[in-house]
Amino acid sequence: MNNFKLLGSGIGLCLLAFSSSATQLIYTPVNPNFGGSYLNGSYLLANASAQNDHKSSSGYVAPTALERMASSLESRLMSQLFNDAANGGEGYLKTTDFEINVVNEDGTLLVHIMDIATGETTVIEVGGLVDTGTEGG
Repeated sequence: MNNFKLLGSGIGLCLLAFSSSATQLIYTPVNPNFGGSYLNGSYLLANASAQNDHKSSSGYVAPTALERMASSLESRLMSQLFNDAANGGEGYLKTTDFEINVVNEDGTLLVHIMDIATGETTVIEVGGLVDTGTEGG
């Protein structure tokens, strides 16, 4: 019987030892964006870059100085054309992408825009302008 008491007390001590050694699990984030150490940032970026199968092929090529100047000049000419049209004038402008024809018909401004690549045409009508072609005597 003494052996059973000794065995029972030994098992009880073992269970007590195991239960007292258990600790609470605490979550510690790894990613610095979510509260982890900032020292993990370069490691995580290097791993992500190594796993990235997407090739950066955006195809973007910066415009040359000549292309930027041509674009600026086209923009300026279109602005002047529309300013003249707002005052009742007419005009025509052809760029590498569009043909723009502005016509004043009896106080209604018609802007014909044709996409040269597709041939698609858009007509914009603006009413309420004064017909300058028939004024005067």
